[in-house]
Amino acid sequence: MNTLISIKKVVDKVMEWCCVIILAFMTVLVTYQVITRYFFNKPSAFSEILAQNLFVWLVMFGSAYVFGLREHLAITILKDKMSGAPRLAVEILTEIVIAAFAWTVMIVGGYGGAMKQMTTLDAALQIPVGWIYSAIPFCGIIILFYVIYNVISLVHQYRAPSAEVESR
Repeated sequence: MNTLISIKKVVDKVMEWCCVIILAFMTVLVTYQVITRYFFNKPSAFSEILAQNLFVWLVMFGSAYVFGLREHLAITILKDKMSGAPRLAVEILTEIVIAAFAWTVMIVGGYGGAMKQMTTLDAALQIPVGWIYSAIPFCGIIILFYVIYNVISLVHQYRAPSAEVESR
């Protein structure tokens, strides 16, 4: 379990820094866009499109990161009324449903969509659109890792309820 916790900490730190770097770069791009638009009356299409695509990446990376921290929006009214084995079963079932979504939609579907778009170039950026779409399967893999971590952590907590299990 300690090895898995260490790996999760590294993944958390990487996701956190990816979000910070993307946000910082977006801030520079949008500032540049405002300056070129309002002071030079010549807007930059390149910076506008790149900022839009980076925003999509930021949302994908941020949502995977927040899921890993278990701070995402969740409706837990039924689960909160349960305890013991029924609660564990509901929590694991929830993780399995999330894993199925991450696998089928994000990883398989996202990879397929990204590969189909590798021959199409973005008009402004002149890069394959598939590179833009690649955030979907990448974040699906990260979410799948977090699901595996969550299930192992839940079972570990259930087996040793008095033991402190570090979740972050």
